[in-house]
Amino acid sequence: MSSRRLPASIDPYKFADQEKEINATLDLEYLDRFRKELASDKGEIVCSIKGDRVEDTRITLLELSLKGKVSLVCQGCLEPFDYELNHDVIIYPVYSEEQMDRVPDDGDPVLVDDDGLHLKSVVEDELILSLPAVPLYGECEQMEAYESGELPEETIEQAGKDNPFNALKDLKFD
Repeated sequence: MSSRRLPASIDPYKFADQEKEINATLDLEYLDRFRKELASDKGEIVCSIKGDRVEDTRITLLELSLKGKVSLVCQGCLEPFDYELNHDVIIYPVYSEEQMDRVPDDGDPVLVDDDGLHLKSVVEDELILSLPAVPLYGECEQMEAYESGELPEETIEQAGKDNPFNALKDLKFD
């Protein structure tokens, strides 16, 4: 099945048992939360969702594939740039938080409510998670960056020369 929208919700277990597949080309205008992260709402995302079960354990899973080109704002120069999005993930639907602990490490657990699995929310969550935390493009990618808590190496002599309080050391108070 191919469409421009996703079904509101599905029963992931029936979906997997019947080995169904959804293929959709989604306009960015349809993806409200994801669109807020972008520089432009022009474009589309190719989405594929395939239901399956792990053979030996019979655990239900959904294979989610998201592809497209989106426009992000570079955090170095604040100019928009095109970002190639290619995100594949395995979703394990669960009905309780206790079941989340039993999910294999190769995928993400997603809580299912009484209405089923809300596909649009799941797709938007994965799209947002697939974006870089700090989008950088071109020359801005080459900028020297430091990890949190890390400072550039500096000699004691350099620190003494650059210290703005050096002018105060000659002042004496009686």
